[in-house]
Amino acid sequence: FTLLFISCDSDDPVSPGSEETFDYTYNLEDLNPTSSYYQEYVGPASFPNQITIHYFGHFTWGTCASLYGQLNALYENLLSNNVTQIKLIGIGKESQISSIGNWTATNDAIVCADANNATWSNWGASQRDLFILDHEGNVQFNQNISSGIPPNLESLITELANLIPSN
Repeated sequence: FTLLFISCDSDDPVSPGSEETFDYTYNLEDLNPTSSYYQEYVGPASFPNQITIHYFGHFTWGTCASLYGQLNALYENLLSNNVTQIKLIGIGKESQISSIGNWTATNDAIVCADANNATWSNWGASQRDLFILDHEGNVQFNQNISSGIPPNLESLITELANLIPSN
C-alpha cells in the first residue's frame, strides 16, 4: 500500500514517471488575439499526444504577468529548438478580465479566463501554480512558482517531449 501526497506549495515537483493519473479537464476560450488558437475553446484534451503546460495566475498582479511572460519565453525557446509537441496555457480569473492585457500584450501563448473559478477549483490550483501534463495526460510537475521558474524546467519539458512516440 503506497500513499502519495502532492502539495501545490511543495518545493519538490512531481517527478517524471509518476503514476498519478490526472482526470481534470476544462474547455475554456482562448482570449489572446495573437495566439493561433484565438477564440477557440481549449483544454488538455485539445492537444492529444502533446505536453501541456498550465499556469494559473491573476491577471491583475504584475508578478503573475511577469511569470507568464517568462514561461512564454521558455515556450518560444523550446519551439525554436524543435520541441514542438507542447502547448502553454495561461488561466486567469474572469473576474479580472479587465486586466487580461497584462498577459496578452507581449505573449502569443493561449490565455483563458476561468468563469466562476471552476477550473481553479477542480485542479486545486492557487495563484502562480504550474502544472505540466505529459502526452498521456499524467501530471509530471505540480508546483507553485511564486519564487521563480525552476532552473530545470526546460530540460524536464524536453525530456518529456522525447518520450512521445513518433508517428
